Amino acid sequence: MADYSKTAETLIYLISCAVNKKKCELKPGEIDFDGLYLLAKRHFLCAAVSFALESAGIEERRFTQARLKSMRKLGLFDIERGKICEKLNEAGIWYLPLKGIVIKDFYPEFGMREMSDNDILCDASKMAQVREIMEAFGYECEEYRLTNHDNYKKLPTLEFEMHRLLFEKDAVPEFDAYYENIIEKAVCKENCEYALTDEDFYIYILAHTYKHFTYSGTGLRPLLDIYVYLKSHTELDFDYIRRELEILKIEKFERKCRELSLKLFGFQPLSGEDTELLSEFLYSSLYGSVAQGEYNGLTRSLDGKDTKGAKTKYLLDRTFISGKALEKQYPFFARHKLLLPALYIYRPVKGIIKRPKYILREVKKVIKYKSPKNRL
Repeated sequence: MADYSKTAETLIYLISCAVNKKKCELKPGEIDFDGLYLLAKRHFLCAAVSFALESAGIEERRFTQARLKSMRKLGLFDIERGKICEKLNEAGIWYLPLKGIVIKDFYPEFGMREMSDNDILCDASKMAQVREIMEAFGYECEEYRLTNHDNYKKLPTLEFEMHRLLFEKDAVPEFDAYYENIIEKAVCKENCEYALTDEDFYIYILAHTYKHFTYSGTGLRPLLDIYVYLKSHTELDFDYIRRELEILKIEKFERKCRELSLKLFGFQPLSGEDTELLSEFLYSSLYGSVAQGEYNGLTRSLDGKDTKGAKTKYLLDRTFISGKALEKQYPFFARHKLLLPALYIYRPVKGIIKRPKYILREVKKVIKYKSPKNRL
């Protein structure tokens, strides 16, 4: 993209206009529509851009189609979700709608917030019944009991993730105990439907964003969600929120994301630190990238340190595995530790023979690793 920074600036301005219902003052000749479309599509923001362009009387087919598609899809999701939830109520299965199902209603226009799927937390002890309900509605179960959620699809466009847990075990260790019985913090709305309090939902938004940010990266839309949520919830109890964030160890992340989102979409100037953080969101896509995921994984393993000692320890630990990694990958040797010397000879030799390029790539990656400037 020839002028990425200008295109990014245009995208941020347009979505800021959209969520603040401010008339866009750009002229068609000032916009690189090809670059804008590619960038907005990466961040799932084409529909929001369309609303802003429309306010200025600018008609651009790709964005208009994205808006109409988003509106149709949200309508279909609402109908399907209503039928599914009715059956969950009849079966006595408690459920809690998550993420975009809730956030979309705080955007100023229907369809402005695009959705690729619907996420619903359900009673983990009744997931077999949930599967029966979903399959009765014509959904194909693509993943069952493999992660923290089961994945259901119905062609051509509908997808539901039915969660037994909000987060996969050990993804972020601090989240495991906190969110294991989150339903106890929720409020019953009607029948078997539950909802988090405004404060707990905000905490969940940040926790979910943090998980993606620290693994494969994430894009601009989570920042926009934070902004929209804060603008529509002006009386949140931040004393409570800060106490809970300290338990989750994401208080710094929340503060920086909150400050950045309020400035970015509130037409305020950014500091140098804000700009650095923005670049991490901007140069990703909504679901991150393999390269960012590898870098973030290395950051976690090295605890953000790029010293020779930390890198040497990492490479030794990768060669002579122990602890949970040993138990998971080589349970036999974990049970018979006297045989570990044989494993420590066999494993490196096997790797050098079968995957020399992979090993060389990982070693180079570790040697070249530099700590993030603004670690959160």
